[in-house]
Amino acid sequence: MKKNYTYILAILFGILISLNSCSATKQHTLSALEPASVDLATTITKIGIINESSATTKSDYKNRIEQILSAKDQQLQKDGIDAAISGLFEELAKDQRFDTVRLIQTEVNNSEGLGDTVDTISWDAVKEICDANNVDAIFSLAYYEADTQVSVKKKKIEEQDMLRQYIKVAGHEITLETLIENGWRIYDPYNQQVIDELVFNEQITSTGTGTNEMDALYDISDRREAVLDQSKNTGSSYGLRLLPQEQDVVREYFVKGSDKLVEAKKLAEEDNWEAAAALWELETTHENTKLKAKACYNMAFYNEMNGKYQIALDWVEKASTHNDSKANTAYKAVLQKRITDTKIALQQLERSNLSASLEFE
Repeated sequence: MKKNYTYILAILFGILISLNSCSATKQHTLSALEPASVDLATTITKIGIINESSATTKSDYKNRIEQILSAKDQQLQKDGIDAAISGLFEELAKDQRFDTVRLIQTEVNNSEGLGDTVDTISWDAVKEICDANNVDAIFSLAYYEADTQVSVKKKKIEEQDMLRQYIKVAGHEITLETLIENGWRIYDPYNQQVIDELVFNEQITSTGTGTNEMDALYDISDRREAVLDQSKNTGSSYGLRLLPQEQDVVREYFVKGSDKLVEAKKLAEEDNWEAAAALWELETTHENTKLKAKACYNMAFYNEMNGKYQIALDWVEKASTHNDSKANTAYKAVLQKRITDTKIALQQLERSNLSASLEFE
């Protein structure tokens, strides 16, 4: 919900600016440090990782190819589960807030996925696992499935003839679309709370060609590696939900209204932001109140770009005193939220013993 609010606020902010003066502004992309999606309590310092999932099997086959793929996919799911858990383990092991990150073997099993209608592990079982392994919380790969759809079509392919010349011959092309779905949970046994739950869906497409369907199937050589790499990446991505992330945000600044704003636009296009800001600051004392508001707004943008959020907020408040527009009000709300989010993100980075290349003023 928090992420959706931030996204909606940013969209409305951009629309208001565009409606206010479409041709009088120019867009620029900034980097914003967003708080972690998952904020663990400071008391959680020992982590256990378990696997609730199991490889699924298929019993009905339309043809020989599906039967071969089913056998391959069953092993691929087992290896994919290991890769996903490995990705999570490696990411959590880097986080200095945790004294312990432990892989735990259990007998729990979930083959139904995630969601409100799917049962989680009983809290007695979660607490028993935590107590037995001396951990504070459980990260669980709750669900993993790799399902492959097959399509085959006729296609001309190249082959060498007796004279080693390449010629076109009748052949087949097979396409395998492997959907990798895996779901993750974080259990807090002592507060009996599922702290987080998330599902990843990724698709790997592989193709092969041959004179017949079986040759085309065996021509595919990179599918296994691609699935394992993607599985490991999802595990790593889930671990990164504990850390603040840099996100691109779009801002607009005024480029019309006076000769100095036009000149500053050219300087900004040359990446000479300091010189552009010097011209904007001169216009903040202009006798025209709307022009002063634009210049103050641009100074707010310039300071936000440089990580000086409180100074940016001061400037946009000055802009509002000259012109109480919806755009100024929206930008003020954006900056207030960014100040709050940045403080939270820096605290999270400090807890993880990571440094932020950010000057906060």
